[in-house]
Amino acid sequence: MNKWDSLDLNAEDLPRLDYLTLESLEPEMKEIFTSITDSERGVGTLSNGGLPGPFNGWMYTDPDMARALEGIGMAVRSNTTNVPNTMKEVAICAIGAHFRSNVEFWAHSRIALAAGVRKEVLDSIYNSEEPLFLDTGEEPLQSASYDMAVEYLQTYRISDKTYQSVLDLLGSEKAMVELILVMGHYIGLATQLNILRVPNPGNRQYFEN
Repeated sequence: MNKWDSLDLNAEDLPRLDYLTLESLEPEMKEIFTSITDSERGVGTLSNGGLPGPFNGWMYTDPDMARALEGIGMAVRSNTTNVPNTMKEVAICAIGAHFRSNVEFWAHSRIALAAGVRKEVLDSIYNSEEPLFLDTGEEPLQSASYDMAVEYLQTYRISDKTYQSVLDLLGSEKAMVELILVMGHYIGLATQLNILRVPNPGNRQYFEN
């Protein structure tokens, strides 16, 4: 067992895809597998040699698709620097909680906490409660990001008032587009993770089916 393994899974939590190991892949896919484990994400392999999170599913695609998925994932991670990390992570956690995505909330609640988001905020998001943000530091930005994510998830649109409020805080349309791309990326990942029933590491799943 290692830190990437999921323990004591119920039948309804078992992943739908078998895990593919590095040795089982064709040369081009091996390169992509290795680029994932060598990336700044810090992703390791499970005890069975497979990849955790959405990455195992990507190994079932062709090399062009897998390479594109890997590339956009790294771009969203590394090339959205005009948006504060805490702002991005609050939006991602709101998306993960909305879709009850075990891996997404497990991973990004940890990243958010390390970036400076308060545990009380994350607990509220997890419990589908409106967080109480402070008026200091980056929390007004976090609050605006949360409001924008929740409004979109509930109404499938963003009002002009919400859009302008977030834009004013970010200070540029470039940053606004970056935040929107982050949101869209993690909505897509939640779809992959939920339908393929990918469990989060550890001895309990964040959201019960």
